[in-house]
Amino acid sequence: MAFIPSRRKKHDTFRREELNLTSMMDMMTIILLFLLKTYSTTGLIVTPSKDLTLPYSMSDEAPKKDLSVSITRQNILVADQVLMSVDEVNPNSPIIEPLYQVLKKYADEAKENEIKYAIPFNHEVIIQGDQETPFDLLVKVLYTCGQTEFYKLRLLTYQEK
Repeated sequence: MAFIPSRRKKHDTFRREELNLTSMMDMMTIILLFLLKTYSTTGLIVTPSKDLTLPYSMSDEAPKKDLSVSITRQNILVADQVLMSVDEVNPNSPIIEPLYQVLKKYADEAKENEIKYAIPFNHEVIIQGDQETPFDLLVKVLYTCGQTEFYKLRLLTYQEK
């Protein structure tokens, strides 16, 4: 004997189809997690000054956030604070005295933090030099950094494309 459908089912041919959002939400969540996992957050750690044009390099190493010494066309800056003018540097002295005093203060603070709070003093300083900086001025800055126990020197450059 054949089954006879009810009248309601017989006339219910225009059913409204709904979109299943569960599988679409799962797919979008997976895509979002993939993008977040692959997104690089290493951007600019150190921002150069306006009047500073860094040289280009082929180095692949990313910079770390450390104490920075900038040599612009007009000024010498320590931690983005103007320390002195480039014209005030004594050409006869191998050391830059105001820079020495400031870096010595930073080194003493880092040593105290190492004793008190066990924060290691890594002896690193980032040198940002304009590409037009005279070599003898750069050598004086490097020598002054070395005399204040910042002997791990990093020269900041733009990565060549």
